[in-house]
Amino acid sequence: MAAKRDTEILAGLYLGTSKISVVVAELSETAPNEAHIIGIGEAPANGLRKGMIVNLEQAVNSISDAVADAEYMLSGIKVSRVVVAFSGVDVRSGIVYGKNSLGAKPRQIVQEDVEKAIDNALSALDIPKEYCIVHLVPIKYALDGNKDIDDPLGMTGIRLEVKLMAVIAPVSVVHNVVNCVERTGISVSGLILKPVAAALGALNIDERNIGAYIVSVGGGMTSLAEFSDGALVRVAEIPIGGDHVTNDLSCVLKIPFNAAENIKKDIDLTPEAEHSGTVRVESRGRTLELERSEIAEIAENRLDELFADYVRPNLAGGGEEDEEISSDVVLSGGVALMKGIEAFAASRLNASVRVGEPVLKSQMQPGRNDARYIGVCGIIVYIMERLRNPFAYAETPLSLFEGSGSSFSTGEQSGQRRRTSPAEFMKKITDSVVELIKELF
Repeated sequence: MAAKRDTEILAGLYLGTSKISVVVAELSETAPNEAHIIGIGEAPANGLRKGMIVNLEQAVNSISDAVADAEYMLSGIKVSRVVVAFSGVDVRSGIVYGKNSLGAKPRQIVQEDVEKAIDNALSALDIPKEYCIVHLVPIKYALDGNKDIDDPLGMTGIRLEVKLMAVIAPVSVVHNVVNCVERTGISVSGLILKPVAAALGALNIDERNIGAYIVSVGGGMTSLAEFSDGALVRVAEIPIGGDHVTNDLSCVLKIPFNAAENIKKDIDLTPEAEHSGTVRVESRGRTLELERSEIAEIAENRLDELFADYVRPNLAGGGEEDEEISSDVVLSGGVALMKGIEAFAASRLNASVRVGEPVLKSQMQPGRNDARYIGVCGIIVYIMERLRNPFAYAETPLSLFEGSGSSFSTGEQSGQRRRTSPAEFMKKITDSVVELIKELF
């Protein structure tokens, strides 16, 4: 089988705490704005803790293994560049506003007018010197006071306004992710935060318009994202995940971590579940009889803390404890597969809760198409939405990392179709960030 041209292939890399996943999709020959997932590879995540790189060499090897697993499934295809989904405890998001006067007489809006409105919005954004912009997400535009405009290009008016969600992350975190991936010989063509990937991977267009919260409970982190009126308006990350449940079981029951992970998968969280009897576990040459009731209690205590004490305050925005959360909550990640998790989370969040599925599930291979792979699916959704609309999401200019040990590539250099790049207009509106980063590196 002949190798496919590089321009036909899209690839995403998801850096999880428990596993690293690689998703590969192929652009449609007949419909350039469509792509189809053709393979998913994965490998255990060594060298990462809470989704962040703590051992560079181990992480490099894990990424290489995940890429090799994906390539093994795809005869003749080599992954040469990826969009990377990553997380960070210190990620921040906020809303900023900008406007641009188009002149005394109404005229048609062009790309430069949108760029200037975004530039003016960013002038009000106070970015700490150790941070950089990861995403700029236009929420809505307004033209001459008429709000809720999705795309103003080509429309006529005299005053353009924009509402943006800006997401920033520590420069060091971003740089370590890029450096780690590129040490495998693969170039980074873009970045996406894991909460954004989870949101895009879990919700179709109608669900985004209705509004929903996405709560992705991974191994070391829990990611939160909110869609409202079709737009992504907030993201956050909590440094607690499924591994904390496993660690509690391991410490309290005095059993190995792997044994605790196995018994965690069989816990039933439904209120009417029977927890009688024991579970037999082999530990250090001994056979232990563990009470199911104690196992369930340990897991419930940690998950109660996560949902009631951390997730709910984020979703409710500091509202009253008994205040109902108006939008549905969609769960993703490995913990979402625990029995009874929907009812358990609903009772702690006082909200309607369901376990999500990848929006591209029909394209994904069996065994790698459940809630654990929503974020992986979201990377491909993200890439395609940026191809269709370069202003949908804007990232930190790739040029920010030149001269800092990275060979960050935009993808156009490798033969991708030429299109308006968010990085191009972002470069000129983040000059102050560039200067600060130069001081750091």
